[in-house]
Amino acid sequence: MKFGKEFKTHLEETLPEWREKYLCYKPLKKLLKSIPTPDAAPAPAPAPLPPADGDNYPPPAPFPELQDWFVRILTEELEKFNDFYIDKEEDFIIRLQKLKERIERVKDREIQHGASYTDREFSEEMMDIRKDFVSIHGEMVLLKNYSSLNFAGLVKILKKYDKRTGELLRLRFTQLAFHQPFFTTEPLTRLVRECEANLELLFPLEAEVVESTVVAEDKNGGTSLNTSMDTTLPLGKETADIYRSTLAAMRTIQGLKKASSTYNPLSLSAVFGNQDNDSTGDVTAENSADSLSNLQNVDEVNNEVASSPK
Repeated sequence: MKFGKEFKTHLEETLPEWREKYLCYKPLKKLLKSIPTPDAAPAPAPAPLPPADGDNYPPPAPFPELQDWFVRILTEELEKFNDFYIDKEEDFIIRLQKLKERIERVKDREIQHGASYTDREFSEEMMDIRKDFVSIHGEMVLLKNYSSLNFAGLVKILKKYDKRTGELLRLRFTQLAFHQPFFTTEPLTRLVRECEANLELLFPLEAEVVESTVVAEDKNGGTSLNTSMDTTLPLGKETADIYRSTLAAMRTIQGLKKASSTYNPLSLSAVFGNQDNDSTGDVTAENSADSLSNLQNVDEVNNEVASSPK
């Protein structure tokens, strides 16, 4: 499937409030078609494009200033990615800290009240914490895929621009994008690992809720994504929506990896391969924590993750 169709499918399946934060891939493709090729005869400047998906870019500049004009448009897209990515990352840090504080409160309550703190109360509290852990983990994985998909879209648009104009903008602008906050995923990866470590310690008894790594071989010798979901887990509609959106993003990424048959530093397989090496992306969320020892071990895990190499 072509990238544009993969990208459109993902936008349709992702969280509605995220959609306008992605690359305006279709409007940019339309905009490129209005750019004259170097050997084209001089023609009147085209009228502004009609709004598409909320965007109405100005008409192309005269050819000598064309690259600066197009770079300004793409820079606005980068700023949009960065603003959204940074806001979400900060939100994850706050939410994860609150979850750890809730665990501490449960642990203290168990110590202070002992038998008066019933198994039912304990289980209900831990189930609620687990649901929030699974939800935030799904959003973290979705944000990593947000980074990859937007970067892939930029590379595609830049490639089309270079092909149409005969210029060499892709390498220069891609190097700029590599160092933007939205593509610097190491801090987010550490948060994902911390969340996974807490889930594995607190809920060690039941099967995974989401697994984002390639887990099985298909009949042709390739790999396929495990998209099973344990529907017995009472995660709630919001968490289920996040789960489905995350799976949609992972399916898109996997399809793009397969479609990228050649390797070069700007190939999609190289981009996604580098980000895959950051983290396994596995999401495990088990059913219950039935002992205080699991809660006590969380402190050790959080300290170990915090002190790991940056």
